[in-house]
Amino acid sequence: MTKILIAGAGGTMGKTVAACVNERDDCMVVAGFDKITTMTDSFPIFQNPSDFTGQADVIIDFSHPSLLDSLLSFAIARKIPAVIATTGLSEEQIQKVHDAAKEIPVFFTANMSIGINLMIELAKKAASILSGQFDIEIVERHHNQKIDAPSGTALMLANAIN
Repeated sequence: MTKILIAGAGGTMGKTVAACVNERDDCMVVAGFDKITTMTDSFPIFQNPSDFTGQADVIIDFSHPSLLDSLLSFAIARKIPAVIATTGLSEEQIQKVHDAAKEIPVFFTANMSIGINLMIELAKKAASILSGQFDIEIVERHHNQKIDAPSGTALMLANAIN
């Protein structure tokens, strides 16, 4: 049984991950991390990762950039692999993720969607074929609750094209 920690457990993606895990028999959420700990759920929620003393096999992070330092420190100290999908990270924070990957397994992405990742591969191909013959522009639209702009997806796309 894979034991999962969810960072950002109270957010939209954290709740989605928890719901998906609850439908499976081969894994379970053992705890969550979030700034709000009064939520009722089938697992405890801690504000600080270091407050969790149990065992876990992986951290899935859809939290906020402000949690990254404590989350990476915790993961490295406990040797827990991490899936980092939080967006809005600074260049310095992205470097910290890359540095952590030298010590623990890290999967880092700004978007988990297979459709978006396919679009990125297609954009790379288009950019290589069209090279300097066309200007490429990225236009994005979001709901009014979007925290980071440009989005991590738009930045992934721009980096792929560049």
